[in-house]
Amino acid sequence: MPYRSQAIVQGWVDDYLAAHPEHSGAVAVLEKDFTPGPESGMVVVTLSNASTVTYIQPVESGGVANWLVTFEPRSEAFDLDAAGVSRLSSDLATIAGLCEFLQARTDEALAAVG
Repeated sequence: MPYRSQAIVQGWVDDYLAAHPEHSGAVAVLEKDFTPGPESGMVVVTLSNASTVTYIQPVESGGVANWLVTFEPRSEAFDLDAAGVSRLSSDLATIAGLCEFLQARTDEALAAVG
């Protein structure tokens, strides 16, 4: 997987958010590993209705590059009414769309390299 710095991933996320400005406050790019490598540029997504830590990160397995969404475990249950579930569904759709976008950008970068 080609090296992606925090700046490159931030650029990709900025491109996504330009087309989806309603989600701009919920997404941040962090440097997961402070040394250059394939695990740079973790994307953290804040859910509006759950305090679950959620992030998207690049993972390489068997030479295949994939962006995966991680939902960290919660210590407590939470209840939502129908409107809350609808907002959570919207959050999850945002995460899925951003993950697909990052995968497409990675696929394009890999195709350009070789």
